[in-house]
Amino acid sequence: MMQNGNGRQAGRKPGGKVTNYIYSVLSMIMAIMVCVFVLFTFLLRLVSVSGDSMNPNIYHGEKILVSDLFYTPAYGDVVVIGRSTETENSIIKRVIALPGDEVNINFDTHLITVNGKVITETYKTADAISDPGDFTYPLTVPDDSVFVLGDNRNNSLDSRFEAVGFIKLDEITGKALFKLLPPGSLYH
Repeated sequence: MMQNGNGRQAGRKPGGKVTNYIYSVLSMIMAIMVCVFVLFTFLLRLVSVSGDSMNPNIYHGEKILVSDLFYTPAYGDVVVIGRSTETENSIIKRVIALPGDEVNINFDTHLITVNGKVITETYKTADAISDPGDFTYPLTVPDDSVFVLGDNRNNSLDSRFEAVGFIKLDEITGKALFKLLPPGSLYH
């Protein structure tokens, strides 16, 4: 082998393997941190649930992962709604009706109809709906809005009440994808 003037083999640096390994590990850690930052800044958000309006599917204090990437509201979606004033917190509700739909709630039979068809709810609800709120039914959802309910139907401030009313599409900050803490489905 060729040696340079210092008695070392040409082309080799002292501690090269260890230095390369440390550099590789640090590069990988930095790449992961950048990916996580981009993911949680632009694509996903972690939201903490406050209140009991989505029981028995989502409970107070649970953390849910939310995304608004290419999102269009659909029946049954759990959405996070961000209000524009600083005094109002974001709320989490389920989409029951879309723009232009006619919603009717029969508080004697506890049935909810959308466009004349009884909705099929494949998720659990706490109780049969019995509180009509502030509106008279049937009602038509405006073209720029959705109608939402909490899964805890008789303990939820939702579209039945003037304080919430119809939710404008631009107020929806994203769809809840799944519970992160504790892990699980949003659609028991």
